[in-house]
Amino acid sequence: MNMTEVIELVNTNRGTGQKENLNRMRLLMNKLGDPQDRLRVVHIAGTNGKGSVSAFLSSILSQAGIKAGVYTSPHLESINERIKVSGQMITDEEFIEATETVAPFVAQVEEETGERLYSFEILTAVALLHFAVSRCDLVILETGIGGRLDATNVVNTSEASIITSIGYDHMKVLGDTIEQITAEKSGIIKENGLVIFPEMSEEVDAVISRKAENVQADMIRVTPNHISSVSMTDTYSSFSYKEMDGLIIHLLGRHQITNAALAVEAAQVLEQRGFVITSDHIRKGLELAAWPGRMEKISEHPTILIDGAHNPEGVAALRENISYLFPDEQLIFVVGMMKDKAYEDMIEQILPFSEKILTVSPDPYRGFDAEGTADWLDAQGQESQAFKSVDELIVELKSQSYLNRKVIVFGSLYLIGDMRRLWKK
Repeated sequence: MNMTEVIELVNTNRGTGQKENLNRMRLLMNKLGDPQDRLRVVHIAGTNGKGSVSAFLSSILSQAGIKAGVYTSPHLESINERIKVSGQMITDEEFIEATETVAPFVAQVEEETGERLYSFEILTAVALLHFAVSRCDLVILETGIGGRLDATNVVNTSEASIITSIGYDHMKVLGDTIEQITAEKSGIIKENGLVIFPEMSEEVDAVISRKAENVQADMIRVTPNHISSVSMTDTYSSFSYKEMDGLIIHLLGRHQITNAALAVEAAQVLEQRGFVITSDHIRKGLELAAWPGRMEKISEHPTILIDGAHNPEGVAALRENISYLFPDEQLIFVVGMMKDKAYEDMIEQILPFSEKILTVSPDPYRGFDAEGTADWLDAQGQESQAFKSVDELIVELKSQSYLNRKVIVFGSLYLIGDMRRLWKK
């Protein structure tokens, strides 16, 4: 195999089986010798924040000298980003080797079941096999969509399950109500396990608590009164969490403080379970953590922040953050979203902060109509301008008129990845 063939298998639209259970995924893992059973896992689900919590926790583990595998999605620039060991992306050679091992068993499962495996199922198998072969001390495993029927839920036990947030996204798969979505994501809570989650709404907290009680799992809830002395700039945030004072993070936004607190709780649980993790490891790990494309500053002149907010909860967090960081300032926004999203509702959230909105489609087939969106904005009296490509957009942003402006780029991670990659050029 070569990387083109690998990507055709693990990153294309395929799969015909209904996701009514994990039997197909379990059959594939069984044929591989169940490598997931040889791993100690922290399992993470949530609408937003999974990647940030993974980044904080993996950075802490790195400071502690713990060999940690990290499985995240989606990627910004290269699919190799999704599978890391000790902070290093899986190499093409390792990716090919693991996929060549998995591929024959994919064919067997598909012949036996009469169903095609989804690409995410195959990629998850590749990742779990790679982590086992690499002899990781711990694996941070992020769900793709949901939790109960997510391919990653093939793991039977975990050191901790973390639920980062709950919001309205992927409703065709997860359900129409916040309770249904929460129930799906709570499916990662293991029998006699432990779940860590932030205080959310009464409805959400009740569903998580009920699930934990049903499987006799312990609960750790991060609440706002545990967080104090918050100070935020467009470069870093400082805060105190419980007895830990003066913590510093460079992932921007108030929501990232909560994500950092979830990682602190997970690190302390791991320390109780035999991993050598000190408060210094936690402090340094939080400060050094990076997660590209989430309130990330990629330019000083003009000031450009890129953020993969592409659902209502994510845009609400973005709105809260910019109102704190840039009070009473009118900003330039760049937006590009998929056409199946409620993008008009989300754009309306940022209109009070907007001087001008630049639109660009993140994908020629699935992206929204940039021209049509600009026309809709113009009809509301909002100055706007449509662009045919990110390259064309960047030429505009590098013109003299934007030199001292503040620009917020948000929407699809396809747009964020392109913006990050092409701006560096």
